[in-house]
Amino acid sequence: MRHNHRLLSVSVIGAALVLSACTSIEPPTTGEDHVAPVSHVHAAIVDPSGQGFLLGTHEGVYGVTAAGEVSGRVGDVIFDAMGFTRVGSSLLASGHPGSHTPADWGSPHLGIIRSDDAAVNWESVAYAGTRDFHALTGTSDGTLFGATTDSAALITSTDLGTTWAETGAQIQAFGLTADASGRLLALTPDGVMVSIDQGANFSPLEGAPLLVVAASSPDGQRLAAIDSSERIWISTSDGTTWEQVGTAHGAAQAITVTDAGELLVVDDSGVTLISDPDPST
Repeated sequence: MRHNHRLLSVSVIGAALVLSACTSIEPPTTGEDHVAPVSHVHAAIVDPSGQGFLLGTHEGVYGVTAAGEVSGRVGDVIFDAMGFTRVGSSLLASGHPGSHTPADWGSPHLGIIRSDDAAVNWESVAYAGTRDFHALTGTSDGTLFGATTDSAALITSTDLGTTWAETGAQIQAFGLTADASGRLLALTPDGVMVSIDQGANFSPLEGAPLLVVAASSPDGQRLAAIDSSERIWISTSDGTTWEQVGTAHGAAQAITVTDAGELLVVDDSGVTLISDPDPST
């Protein structure tokens, strides 16, 4: 039996970001109304402050409560938050400046900026004005991996984004995520590639769907993703298979998963919290 509850519309730069909460759904699925979010969402992460989730959007970072309600913009600075990711309690992002972005962040690209207070304040730490990261991810040991728009060389940082070095791999990745087993997954136009040597070499991930967005839980034990056919998948860091647990509607923008297995999905129907993604329960 399906229970899909439309909650409210939240003003986002003069328009509505619609959200829906899903509980006890068989199978779990996002909303059917195809109401497009106003602001494109680049990424969703679990809030390191424990207050729910954070969305990296065209107009900055927005909070989502643990109940799935969008709570408004976090902080005062508006910027295009691309490559939005979390490493421990720190947040990293790239993208492009807004109308009142601090000048020392650079333009037209932000390089790497970092927040250590859950997106309230940010500081520029690398490549100000010169590089644009569309994919960033971090591991449980604090290592960062990044893919930039100006080069196919994958790069890595071990000091929270301050200094970077090439891993040795050349890969056209539009998404990156890492799990607790040490695997680094790269989403590419040719499918999911995996590295088990810190990004030095990649090979196809056998059995993986053609994923368009993917994320790992903060502890790295869980993986969640959406494929090009709008199917929602989960896996684990020690698993070799993927389980379909639901369906998205329209273009998938972002997904994230908590340590407990809750999913937050952003697609054309809005922002959806799936508290129990296991269709067998």
